[in-house]
Amino acid sequence: MNEIEKKRTDIDKIDEELMELLNQRAKIARDIGALKKNRDLEVYQPEREQQVIDHLKSKTTILHPENIEAIWKEIIGACKAVQDSILKVGYFGPQGTFTHQAALAFFPKAGTKFIPLKTISDVFEKVDKGEMKFGVVPIENTLQGTVRDTLDLLIEKDLIIYGEIELRIVQNLITLKDTSMAAIKEIYSHPQGFAQTRMWTKTNLPNAKLLNASSTAEAVKIVKERNDPSNAAIGPEIASKIYDLNVLNSNIEDNPSNYTRFLIISKEQNKLIKEKVKTSIVFVTKHIPGALYGALKLFADANINLLKIESRPRRKGKWEYIFLMDFEGDTRNDPKIRHLLDDLKNIVIWYKVLGSYPMN
Repeated sequence: MNEIEKKRTDIDKIDEELMELLNQRAKIARDIGALKKNRDLEVYQPEREQQVIDHLKSKTTILHPENIEAIWKEIIGACKAVQDSILKVGYFGPQGTFTHQAALAFFPKAGTKFIPLKTISDVFEKVDKGEMKFGVVPIENTLQGTVRDTLDLLIEKDLIIYGEIELRIVQNLITLKDTSMAAIKEIYSHPQGFAQTRMWTKTNLPNAKLLNASSTAEAVKIVKERNDPSNAAIGPEIASKIYDLNVLNSNIEDNPSNYTRFLIISKEQNKLIKEKVKTSIVFVTKHIPGALYGALKLFADANINLLKIESRPRRKGKWEYIFLMDFEGDTRNDPKIRHLLDDLKNIVIWYKVLGSYPMN
């Protein structure tokens, strides 16, 4: 037996030992789940899960801590599945969209059921009714700004921002596996997909016919169903994997600085305590000179770092404007922030805390 084969035999033995330990872990997790149900306790406890992961990350000597976190999130998710505790997560759009990709990146795949929904409003409604524990929706794009539907529903619904995740938007030319660039005559995508790849398409496929689809994921699905080598789609890599198609060209977007920020919404507050926490609020100022200045001065005097502020018309009032603000700080355990918000309440018409959550 050569040295490589010997090392592989050692790995096989270790894998079997790991499998036995994972079986033992799952059995104990199942017993704990039964005890929790008998006592009417919540099975899903993310703060306990994060404590386990942080402890194990401190023990690693070779594997990168980020990889330890990814591995144990899946292990914990699989153990929750044997507890008959499936986490339901709704997301905006069909499967294969960037929002679907964001959901998969935030939550473990094991023990989670990802449910596509047709509209952002549907996501809010399902979470609000308790049919799903979490929802994933886009809130902001670096090129196109704030997603108005998401912001309006955050203001109107009694839901909380639980977390956030940011994705770089990478567009790809997706085809059947035997297609060449020369064969492409028709390209399907969402209008935004075409807008984000206009220069690349004009340079590389100037004679191709551009056909709109309801989403980039739907465009990839059309190429799969038509099964025509002259067809292509512009969309995310995740969609090519779902429909078993080929990425003929990747990173075809004209601007590499295209990022979308997604929010995770829930009925419950995120209890994880992290070093850097962001709080999002909305407020309406009084109609007097210097009203906005007075609100901003509270944050300046308290030495609070503002991350974002923007205004938009308020749907419930004529010629009233609502301000959306993100700042560093935690309403959950920081007396300084709570005192600041008490002062803010006295100088604005209305305000609402949308949530405090770990910064991405």
